[in-house]
Amino acid sequence: MKGRLLLLLILAIIVPVAGYQYMSVQSGPTVSITKLYNLNHQPGQTITVNVTISDVSQLVSCRVNLAWDPNVLNITTGDPNGWRDPIEKIRYGVYEGPFLKEAGNSTMFLINKVDNAAGTITAIFNAIASPDMTASGSGVIAILNFTCVNPGITAIKITGPREGHSSLQGSMGEQISHQDIDGLVTNEAPPGIWAEFWFQATVGIAVVEIIILVLFVLTIVRWWRSLAEAEKEESAELDLF
Repeated sequence: MKGRLLLLLILAIIVPVAGYQYMSVQSGPTVSITKLYNLNHQPGQTITVNVTISDVSQLVSCRVNLAWDPNVLNITTGDPNGWRDPIEKIRYGVYEGPFLKEAGNSTMFLINKVDNAAGTITAIFNAIASPDMTASGSGVIAILNFTCVNPGITAIKITGPREGHSSLQGSMGEQISHQDIDGLVTNEAPPGIWAEFWFQATVGIAVVEIIILVLFVLTIVRWWRSLAEAEKEESAELDLF
């Protein structure tokens, strides 16, 4: 009986701690692209996708490259308020988000190239131009309008520009460590909460933590069984007297 109570006490301590450690993998700054489920979009319909920064401190600039399936989506064209390609003279449905401007900052919003044929945007760049000013917290740094080409599913991937990831620059010119979370456009239902959480987690760290937890629990179970067997043997010996 004592062995069982001790086992329950240990598990009551270990499981919440391990759960907290697993969930804390998600903490820290992120750059994420909107996920849209149950869309059932048809050719010609438009959707809006945001590039969002979360939980950042003293941000000065962000730069991100995106890629998607051009057979499913194209960046909308023709809006006079959209970004204008200086060479092709085409207006694309890409707009500066409000995050860096929220504190009254003067900002720069630049794009190197939109390529609808390839399904890419090279170098969406949003930066604070006001001297000695930064932004902290969470918010949208770019808004993209897409037009459906064909019904289908496509990821909207963050592909660069820094080592395959987006780039966040801090007040001292340093790179801010963060996690990238790709977007998705699909007519399917969203995954369950645990599946979505697993998709976003840093898998390597999470797997190691789970393995350690399982091994620890197995060790405790074996110890408890040996203790229970010892108690039975002791009880049997007492019954003989």
